[in-house]
Amino acid sequence: MGSNVSTAREALMAELLQDADAIVRRFEQADQALAGKIEKATTDAAGKAFLAAKLTFESVIDKNAEKLTEVGRHAAAQIGNQLNSGAAQFVAANAALESKARRFVLLLAGFAFVAGVVGGFVGAKLAGM
Repeated sequence: MGSNVSTAREALMAELLQDADAIVRRFEQADQALAGKIEKATTDAAGKAFLAAKLTFESVIDKNAEKLTEVGRHAAAQIGNQLNSGAAQFVAANAALESKARRFVLLLAGFAFVAGVVGGFVGAKLAGM
């Protein structure tokens, strides 16, 4: 009977070892499947986070581009107004200078005429003496 008990014990141990091997194999399979799922989930989460960050960044760029465009238009309008104001002042100053130049030329012509007449009288007096 000792031998039957020993054989039964060995049979039970062999069956227990087979069950333990089966459990280890199932854990390994579950670990491989779980590792694949974790890797896929991590990749998906990283992709979603990247896409969300990219969309947020693009949204911020679009908003700032609109603001910068508006500020640029405002600055260009101010520069244009200043140039137009300066041009108007220049045209007004040019018209005033043109009027003064004409008066000066007429004054010089009158002075030259008077000097010529005076010179003629002085020359005639000197020649008649």
